[in-house]
Amino acid sequence: MDRESGLFRETWYDGEYRPRVQAYYFKEWSAYRMDLHTHDSTEIMYVMSGECLVALDAGSGRESVSALRKGEFIVLNANVPHRLQVDRACRMLNVEFDLAAAEGVVPSLRRLADEDAALDALLRAPGPSVTLSDPDEVLHALKSLVLELDLQGGGRGPLAQLLLAQVLFRVARLLADSRARGVPQSDLYVRQAIAYMQENYDRDIRLQDIAGAVNLHPSYLQRLFKRQVGQPVTAYLTEHRMERAKMLLSYTGIPIADICEYVGVAGRSYFHTLFKKHAGMTPAAYRASQERFRRDL
Repeated sequence: MDRESGLFRETWYDGEYRPRVQAYYFKEWSAYRMDLHTHDSTEIMYVMSGECLVALDAGSGRESVSALRKGEFIVLNANVPHRLQVDRACRMLNVEFDLAAAEGVVPSLRRLADEDAALDALLRAPGPSVTLSDPDEVLHALKSLVLELDLQGGGRGPLAQLLLAQVLFRVARLLADSRARGVPQSDLYVRQAIAYMQENYDRDIRLQDIAGAVNLHPSYLQRLFKRQVGQPVTAYLTEHRMERAKMLLSYTGIPIADICEYVGVAGRSYFHTLFKKHAGMTPAAYRASQERFRRDL
């Protein structure tokens, strides 16, 4: 198979194909130096602990070296000569995958990329490798994938296909975020704060918790957030909670008295007050209006 300059071969986004796992393994390396070698498959090398070097053959006897630490990983195109060097210790999770015809219920990569700009950019990224730092999102997706592969004894099932697609989506989002680092650091702090609130709105979190999650002083985060989003941090959190409450009132049978606990609001009376201010009606009236709307459809 010929090498190409990009991170993925053109067939990854030109035809009706899906990714297919060829091999995967956990491995603890200790004081190890590997010879240059290649794979016919694309490879993800994820460092779970320790550190290592991954060297790529750059031609004319030169090497391009990536130093990886815990939480970092490299994606390598197929047939790129590379080697691993571990001076002390390094535990890795490696997944190698190639292409198969897109059959069954899972869409092809091309069709998925048509719907997601980040995935399209990943598939067209210049190569032959990309190194990224992961806030555990890719690792969680990789672990779910290899668990499913172990359970089913191969990568042909639809869940394994979906989980591998999820891995690629996660990698694509990280790559897009890394390219956005040219934006002001303040914007990134605000994005991180929003992500923290969206993941933890059901808990009793306060401004101090949110600021601590992004390593900023609360008053400084408040200024940055209000300047960029146009409202205080706590106002955004309350609005997000009320939107989640509207969803639960519309599409679930959870008792109204219990919904406050699902959206992180302490006390039914306080939830009632917040919701009425946000939606212009009580939770009971809102649920009734949604039931009437669905009956009229």
